[in-house]
Amino acid sequence: MKLGLVLEGGASRSLFSCGVMDALLDENIIADYVIGVSAGIAYGTSYVSRQKGRNLELSLNYMHDKRYMGTRHLLNPKNRSYYNMDFAFRQIPEKIVPFDFDAFAKNTQDSVAIAVVTNLETGQAEYKELPSDDWDYHIRLLWASCALPILFQPENLNGTLFMDGGISDPIPFRRAIEDGCDKIITVLTRERSYTKASDSSERIASKIYKKYPNFAKTLLSRHENYNRDRNELFELEKNNNIFVIAPTDTTGFSRTERRPEKLKEMYDDGYQTAKKNMSELKKYLGIS
Repeated sequence: MKLGLVLEGGASRSLFSCGVMDALLDENIIADYVIGVSAGIAYGTSYVSRQKGRNLELSLNYMHDKRYMGTRHLLNPKNRSYYNMDFAFRQIPEKIVPFDFDAFAKNTQDSVAIAVVTNLETGQAEYKELPSDDWDYHIRLLWASCALPILFQPENLNGTLFMDGGISDPIPFRRAIEDGCDKIITVLTRERSYTKASDSSERIASKIYKKYPNFAKTLLSRHENYNRDRNELFELEKNNNIFVIAPTDTTGFSRTERRPEKLKEMYDDGYQTAKKNMSELKKYLGIS
């Protein structure tokens, strides 16, 4: 059996996924293949390195910190992103809440971790393995996967500009199937009843990036593609081909939520939802 773990993005809403991943670690359910977009894969690396609780610790202690995110970082000409890139992607994993890169490297010898990014020229998704031997590229690849239009700047990877993978492939379960996963756990960051509507920010972004017409077109069709993907995912679930874990309710929970008590609630929802469904999940996986 090749087990895949698919992680939707969602910025602060991905605390739900963190709770799910910690519950999986409790049960020693380790995926052979982890693929995600934006915060999904950024947090997913701690699952790969087996660092239970790391994501919760950094979120509760630092997401409300002025050094982490805010408009002043977006207006800073040396940063030009809503998130303080150096603090969030360098200082925290390297010094403050250390990421165990050695464990990540060891655990990816027999598995793989994939970040989804969107090519600005083509408007299409690309799937790039997170390296275990190049920390700088590893971090910049995570930057690219998290780079939402307007809030972030595009990231240059080997001469090509990339942005948030969720724009082109928000729930990359098809890629997991194509890459040979015969059992797939998909973690969503929106409740099952959610339907994505056309977003004014995406229409604005499509005008900002008009010199990249393919990318702009992908932005404008994002809500339709997202809803289509969810419908297909739930059909696969009905046929027992995929196991889906989704939040109870994300109403009123902002993408840039930073209040520790709200973040903890979202994490707890993920952890408890996974635990509640653990027997059914193990049955799906064929384990006792």
